[in-house]
Amino acid sequence: MNDISTPDNSEVQPTSALPEHKWLHQLVGTWSVEGEYVMGPDSPVGTSTGTETNSMFGDLWVLGEGESTMSDGSSMSSKNGIGFDVSFKEYRSFWVVTASSHLWKSTGNLSADGKTMTFLCEGPDMVVDGKTAMYKDVIELVDANHRTLTSYSEDGEGGWTWFMKSRYTRVK
Repeated sequence: MNDISTPDNSEVQPTSALPEHKWLHQLVGTWSVEGEYVMGPDSPVGTSTGTETNSMFGDLWVLGEGESTMSDGSSMSSKNGIGFDVSFKEYRSFWVVTASSHLWKSTGNLSADGKTMTFLCEGPDMVVDGKTAMYKDVIELVDANHRTLTSYSEDGEGGWTWFMKSRYTRVK
């Protein structure tokens, strides 16, 4: 049997919350959500309504759960998390949704004024099966009780095309 020992003076210390972690508290609460989305280049604009509830997971992460109904009557559930990685000095997020088998993992940065968080990730192309595409999510804090989330896909020419925009209003 291997004997693994550690010096008596070494203790594992938890990560302490930084100002970047405190920013996450602005997302905590229950929110009503209204949105528009486009499922493809020639698709009509659809609408969605729902709720999202976010809570802190310790001092370092905000975790959320969402429920929404699409304009065609279908429903969708999601779970997400956002934290600040002190080792890599960037925000990290994940998102899973019942409509997709993909685990969306993003890295992001906060604007200098603290009002806009921009995340980038690579994921399955929504138009061409078997291909990947780049995506950008932009969270804008309008005020303490309102925010938006706009999602874009890279257009292949270095630009970004929106495919979803959600408006959040704090319920509690």
